[in-house]
Amino acid sequence: MSHFPIAPSGVKMKTKGKLGMAGFAVLIVAVVVITGCIGEGGDKPTMVQTGSSTVLPLAIAWAAEFDDADITVSGGGSSHGINALLNGEADLGDASRLMKGSDYEKVGGSPDLVKADGTATAASPTGVWPYKWVVAYDVLTVVVNNDNDWSARLNYSQLYQIFTDDSPAVYWDEVDGLTDAPHEKIEIYAPDAASGTYDYFFDEIIPRWGKDDQHADARLNSNDNVYNPSADDNVILNAIKSNKYAIGFFGFAYYNENQGSIRTVEIAEEDEYVTPSLATVADYPMARPLHIYTDGVPKSGDIRNTYLSYILSEEGQSIVPEVGYVKLGLVDQPLLNEQRTKLENA
Repeated sequence: MSHFPIAPSGVKMKTKGKLGMAGFAVLIVAVVVITGCIGEGGDKPTMVQTGSSTVLPLAIAWAAEFDDADITVSGGGSSHGINALLNGEADLGDASRLMKGSDYEKVGGSPDLVKADGTATAASPTGVWPYKWVVAYDVLTVVVNNDNDWSARLNYSQLYQIFTDDSPAVYWDEVDGLTDAPHEKIEIYAPDAASGTYDYFFDEIIPRWGKDDQHADARLNSNDNVYNPSADDNVILNAIKSNKYAIGFFGFAYYNENQGSIRTVEIAEEDEYVTPSLATVADYPMARPLHIYTDGVPKSGDIRNTYLSYILSEEGQSIVPEVGYVKLGLVDQPLLNEQRTKLENA
């Protein structure tokens, strides 16, 4: 099985021609500041795609294999991707969470214009009317150091004790139900608050997350310096690899590329524990859709339409498991068909 490299967020991914799956390579050219949208770069149109660090490996792979445009790809988090789209600074905003009312508020809009399903009922004050595309599924993965032999399984209640500010466990042996856990301080290395992965994780374990009456807050906001946030999943990965008492979470692709160097944790919402894997997506409690947002539905002939059609095609979807995610059709074939039809008829 070939694997795609995972590049750090915030770098320009420039590809020349179509790269073979076995000999896949991406040239990191330079750190870029995103300054514009669709334009002409040489003989090909250019596009800017930015946002979720979880979607980033897929975006890199798709951009490398897509012949019809030169695409600048970067990470920075889901909030960054949606904000860049709303401000006209990106053609495609990657997100591992749904768009929220707060995203509209950041550009001077009413949060009431964004529905719970991540769709908008009107354009933002910037004139952008974001449209949501589901492009794949991820298995959000909780990981620990290879020498951690006491937390092979964790349920939502235990994750709540570790990751929230509601009387959190300071030492591993303070987590309810962990046998033979050491009296050593827990250290968390995980995504920052701008990340869609962060938002999704806490929405799972904290009741009423994001509402005025949410039951707790992320431990990041407790000021006890236990939660070490990063927008770069490679930073999280390396910290957990080198710290026996560390724990964190990120998208499955980052584990998939580093099997053997860290351990995954079986997760149960209550009592039924499931190992995170591509094969368990139907039963795993933290499986989630991955999104790309565009300004409306791109019309036929628009390079964004061509690119999205490629992403949702059999060829584009065949890349998804190579990167370490789940093809959309395996989870929701009717949605895949609906989105393909939407693009064909645009």
